[in-house]
Amino acid sequence: MIKDKLEKVWIPYSPQTGITPKKVLAVDGGLWSKETRSGVIFIADAEAVLMSDGNIIRLDDKALIDVFRPGNKAKERASLIMQLLELQLAIKNGNKADLILLDGSISKKVGRHKTDLKISDVDDLFSLDDIASLKERESEEKMHKYLVAENQIALSILIEKYGDKVLFVSKNSKTSDIFNQGYSDVIILELFTQGIGYSEPIEKVIEDKYILSLGASKILSNLKYYTSFIRLDNEGKILRLDFLKRSNLIDFINSLIPICVRGYPYPLLEVHKDVRISREDIKRIMRLLGIKPKQEEWWPSQFL
Repeated sequence: MIKDKLEKVWIPYSPQTGITPKKVLAVDGGLWSKETRSGVIFIADAEAVLMSDGNIIRLDDKALIDVFRPGNKAKERASLIMQLLELQLAIKNGNKADLILLDGSISKKVGRHKTDLKISDVDDLFSLDDIASLKERESEEKMHKYLVAENQIALSILIEKYGDKVLFVSKNSKTSDIFNQGYSDVIILELFTQGIGYSEPIEKVIEDKYILSLGASKILSNLKYYTSFIRLDNEGKILRLDFLKRSNLIDFINSLIPICVRGYPYPLLEVHKDVRISREDIKRIMRLLGIKPKQEEWWPSQFL
């Protein structure tokens, strides 16, 4: 059954030569959080790098340190802030590139928060330099809603401005839309395919029930997009791509193959390395906040 399906969906591909290199913008974010008695401390950052003529140029970055009261989706709110920083940088710097790479899937950016009533509270407050939702400190639930809506506004602006050249790249997709097996499509394709190639694109739709922002719904609700699983190098891993225009897939593959390292786009590798929050970063922040690291007990546990 899997073999028959593979023959229908997996397409081996021979890379084209002599293709003019594109300017590629890659955006990624990093997040660290820690629960304390008084709240959840978090550090969120994001960076945009441009690959041009084989060189990596660090264009822009953002970072935020804050404390949320414990509970009520504090860590999820911190994650939404990191994602929003990424989208803001992509919008701000998207005009400098021929191709925009974002880590993660479209569905992850949209979120899975069902709603019957759309809100417009933050629609007119969106800014590339600020996070309007953080001004809501009275209700954690309301702040969470606002952050979901603000992310959707940012995504709708990005798609409206740069849709044809935006590519969402996932290396850990767990979906099973193609084979409908107990294992993910990525695992099956890695086990049963070899060499460079891609899967026949699957059409998907952003469901209106997940769009909380009234303004964003004009762009995102019922928007069609496509998903394909690709291998960019003979020894590379399977990646998932989400994109807006089906006919762009081969052009995307041809653009990515020359800039890959072990089957993964080099600009995304570079930006991921930069945004990773190190232990030294964490120690420095903890010192600034006056939080002492937990001291190790020297007594054997049986005497405590």
